[in-house]
Amino acid sequence: MVGDGYGRTLLALLLVSIAVGGGIATVNATSAADGGPAQRVAAQQSESDDDPNETQPHRNPDEYAEDGDLESLEGWLSDRMTTRLEEGAIRLREGEYEAAGGYVGEDYRERLGQYVNITEMTDGDSYDERFDVTGEQQARLSDAVREYRETKAEYEAAREAGDDRRARELARDLETLADEIDSLGGSVRGNYDDLEAGTDANLTEADAAIENVTEEIRTEQAAVREQEFEETELSLEPEREEISFLEPLAATGELRTANGSPIANEEITLEIGNRTERFTTNSTGEFTLEYRPIDEPLDAEKLSFRYVPDPQSTYLGDETNVSVSIEQVEPTVELSETPSEVSYGETHAVTGELHADGVPVDGVPLTVSLDGERIGNATVRDGAFETAVAVPASVDDGDRELRVRLPFEDRALAATANTTGVRVLETETELSIEGDSAGEREITVNGTLSAAGSDGVEGEDVQLRIDGAAASTVTTGSNGTFADTVAVPDSVDANDVTVTAVYEARDTNLESATAETAVTIDEADSQLSTVIRLGGGFLVVIAAGLGIWWYRRSDGMDAPVGSANDRGSADDGAIAAVEPLLERASEHLENGQPSDAARTGYAAVRRVLASRIDGQEALTHWEFYRAYREEGDADADSLHTLTTAYERAAFDRDRISPADAASALETARRLCEVTTSDGGGGPADDSRAVNTD
Repeated sequence: MVGDGYGRTLLALLLVSIAVGGGIATVNATSAADGGPAQRVAAQQSESDDDPNETQPHRNPDEYAEDGDLESLEGWLSDRMTTRLEEGAIRLREGEYEAAGGYVGEDYRERLGQYVNITEMTDGDSYDERFDVTGEQQARLSDAVREYRETKAEYEAAREAGDDRRARELARDLETLADEIDSLGGSVRGNYDDLEAGTDANLTEADAAIENVTEEIRTEQAAVREQEFEETELSLEPEREEISFLEPLAATGELRTANGSPIANEEITLEIGNRTERFTTNSTGEFTLEYRPIDEPLDAEKLSFRYVPDPQSTYLGDETNVSVSIEQVEPTVELSETPSEVSYGETHAVTGELHADGVPVDGVPLTVSLDGERIGNATVRDGAFETAVAVPASVDDGDRELRVRLPFEDRALAATANTTGVRVLETETELSIEGDSAGEREITVNGTLSAAGSDGVEGEDVQLRIDGAAASTVTTGSNGTFADTVAVPDSVDANDVTVTAVYEARDTNLESATAETAVTIDEADSQLSTVIRLGGGFLVVIAAGLGIWWYRRSDGMDAPVGSANDRGSADDGAIAAVEPLLERASEHLENGQPSDAARTGYAAVRRVLASRIDGQEALTHWEFYRAYREEGDADADSLHTLTTAYERAAFDRDRISPADAASALETARRLCEVTTSDGGGGPADDSRAVNTD
């Protein structure tokens, strides 16, 4: 039983690691069973807590979670995120944009995930949402500042080249970026205040850095604005305050420069909410407008009108507000064309009109649903809509309701809908299945679920049974296919078995279907490998972690797994072991286990290259790569590619794709061949004997 602070902390860290898919210390089942170098590759954070591009030594958990105290670990994680926010802000001020973004990038998100899991086990207040928002906004700010600097350089180059048209376009882009930076900078600094008030954080220097950056860009943009643009003033005089869709806002507008000169006889664009309208000024800069509120909230007390100059214009935009009181109007949906009978996979037209007292509505979205399930969308253009919808399998067959709805709530136009009856027909399905023995009492199953008159059916559950005993449930992919490697149930003791696929078609408009195939399974059986497979990585992680703790407590050592103390001598057996590792990696790939394939291929390469690196047993995968690169080998780039794939396979939550795993395995084979060839310094060369551990 774990009885001291180190052991309790290790359990907490393992829990965090498993919960977020990251690796404080992980050992996969394949490498553990193989006993090869992959078993000894220690997990590491890809970024340090102080520099996103520098790898740090492994840390003793007691340093930041004394006595296994989860509150202390929570505080440590909070401090790490605060430090990264501060360092990122300082790097941003210094113009190191890539580094600034890195500090609030992947490692920050990983720390945040760990923080969330720890705070769920403690009683204190959690500031995960504030850390989340602050990190996201600071990352966006770093990107915006970088983009501003790059655009500013283009702008200055265009001015120097005398390209006034291009310079003005870029100046307008700079204006937009400057506004975004000013807004984001204010938000980030406000978040700093919230974090300081709720935690022990001290973000004074970070706050000063962000203020410095935003003020600097504010000053620069003022100079650009003065060089390129003339400011404008937009004014509107409404006839009345109470408006509705049927009684639109009527107003007289005027557009002038800041010094009072009219912007005469020009077509101008005004943004009102999420819509744009075009108007033409007269010789005195005046124009008239009529605006029907459609999706504005009923509680809106004002409407904003913004003048948006054309990109080549010498004018800056301006905005003004008009006080309003909006009365709701209920529109009407009329259906013109709808189907009477539908089947899975068929496409049908749905058309109609949307108006209020005969006045057509424009630019609003409609939803189309069948038996309460959305099956399509339509956009109303000048009062009319038309869309094509397909029937999903998830709608049960029988008499159902087709509904077209305007999904507004508390808007100038009220929600409204129209319905019609539709009969959903049942569609015949077909299952196909193939099975092959995968050895060690496992069977690889592939199949397809298809429906009459259509392609494969996606997202449906298919049960797999072996001699009538339940073995697995799979879900069909986008083309109706499914694949799985299933273990033969203990209740089945025959070598010749029947694999059955069953689709029960519950709550759908599809018919049920079954298919079966005969498979002769291999007689070879390894109980140990079966236990490891079924147990997965979870038990191995816990066992490995507790084993390290017990070893260190018993021997009084803090050496990493596979340290130089357990280093073996080279022998010809290690050379012979590389090919079986590569063969096993190929089998993993063929059996739909891309992560295992990449990890095993990496283990083979580590075994071949081990003798080149002193003390390699204690090195993480990236430390091993850097040590190998320093040896000056021409194939270091290949090892970098393989190491990247191994890291994804071992530690990434999304894992690795079959295509990437196949590429990684090919790289592993190439590295092994290069190293073992004559004169290559590989196992064939006695001066570079292979470490058999």
